[in-house]
Parts: sequence; structure tokens; C-alpha cells
Amino acid sequence: MTGRVVKGIGGFYYVFDGENTYMGKARGNLKRNKDLIYVGDVVDFEIDDNSECIINSVLRRDNFLIRPPASNLEMLVLVFAAADPEVNFPVVDKLLAACEAKNIDTAICITKGDLVSEDKLNGYMNVYRAIYPTVAVNGQTGDGIDDLVEVISGKSVALAGPSGVGKSSITNMILGYETAATGSISDKTMRGRHTTRHVEIFPLEDGTFLYDTPGFTSLEMPSMDEHDIWKLLPEFRKLAGQCRYSDCMHINEPECAVKEALVEGEIPATRYESYLLMTEEVKKWHK
Repeated sequence: MTGRVVKGIGGFYYVFDGENTYMGKARGNLKRNKDLIYVGDVVDFEIDDNSECIINSVLRRDNFLIRPPASNLEMLVLVFAAADPEVNFPVVDKLLAACEAKNIDTAICITKGDLVSEDKLNGYMNVYRAIYPTVAVNGQTGDGIDDLVEVISGKSVALAGPSGVGKSSITNMILGYETAATGSISDKTMRGRHTTRHVEIFPLEDGTFLYDTPGFTSLEMPSMDEHDIWKLLPEFRKLAGQCRYSDCMHINEPECAVKEALVEGEIPATRYESYLLMTEEVKKWHK
């Protein structure tokens, strides 16, 4: 039998076969290495005489993340608030770049739009809507949740972003029942309190696998040359070959198509600034 691991706690795994969820453990050789099975893994398993599953092997792993520990993720929805907490564009863009490097599709979900003017909300959306699917969701009223459900339908998807932006509220709205505890912003630190404690997948009727993950605010960037960072930004890639120099880094070179697009407003300033920061960070790695 085959199924997907949807939760793992204390050496026990929960495997969903498309209809039922079975609790059990890994067979000997897998059990000795707890890191060998990730939530999201597709596994071969059997049912013993006690109606518990025994995982025999991991069948497929298209990708995997170390923090949080999860595999076979197809899309990451990056959630950030229009206010409270204020958006940190470098953090958002670095996470998007890491997804590009791992070939994970991405989408943007902006919450708390009611706390800012319509113009400011549209300004945030305009930074990304030409690059990634972008929606605004009101975590209190549910406005916009149908747009998000349409974006993620049929995919293995996780919500990521700072605590306190409404990920748990959005998860509850997508599922149609309250399964994720919601947190608030700490008055002392102005950061959200983590409310999710472990990775768990919720299978939906439309074929969506919704990953609920703790503290998902960053991904490890791959080791790469600073000359290749621009390839992780889709709007930069579209201009490939249009610069004067074939090895243009889009920083100090003349007749650069990326910098011309920046001046024309076709590339948002926040995205370009994030690119410069990522490039400098990679340069430091190599020193």
C-alpha cells in the first residue's frame, strides 16, 4: 500500500492513503534514523494485525526542507501583513529566491489590508502581482479566501511568513474548521508568538495537501556564485541577454537592461534593493 505521511510525533507516523489515516511506526532500518522520514513523504506501508501501519520504505521525495522538516512541497504561499508587523521586504524576497532555487512554486498572500489605505495595499500587491499569484485576505472577515483557495487548489502547499500575520487564521478558514491555534503580536517584541508546534498535513477534498508548519520564516539558500543571484528573480530573468555585457551583474555595469527597467518603474525598488543585499550576503560567504 502507498500513502503520504501527514504527521509524525514521538516516533509515531500518521499515513494517509487517500481515504483513511493510519497510525504506526517505521520498520527497523528506517526507525533507527528518525530524520529519514519527513512529513510529506510518499511511503510504502502495510497494516499489521493491530490495524496499525508499518512503513517499509520511502518511495518518492521531489524535494525536502530541513527547517521545517517536510518534503514534496509544490507551492509555498508567502504570507505577510500590510501592517502590524510591518513588512520586511528583504526577508520576503530572500525566501522567494530560495524557493526559486529549490524549484518550488510561490504565491503571495497579504493580510491586514484593513489597517492601511487602499493605495498602500495596492502598492504592496503591485510589487509582486506581475511575478507571482498575489491575493489579499482579510483574516477577520474571510474576504479574499476564495481567491487563495483557487491559487492553491490541488497542490501540496505550505504557508510561510512571520508569526502574527494570520497564517493560522487562514489555515482555519481554508479547512472550514478551527484546527490551528491563533496567536497575537507581543507588545514587548512586536513579533508574533509561534502557535504551531509541529509539521502536519491536512488533506482537502479537492486534492490539496495543506502543510501546517511551525516558525516557517526562512529557507536555507543554496551555495552559489554571486554572479548567479539575479537568476533567482523572475523579472530579472526576463531581461536576460538584453544587457550590453553578457556577464552583467546589474549593479555597476553600463547599458544594463535591469537598471533601465528599475528607472522606468518596471522593477520595484524594493526588489532591486533585496537583490543587492542577497548579492552582498553571498559575497561574504565566499570570503
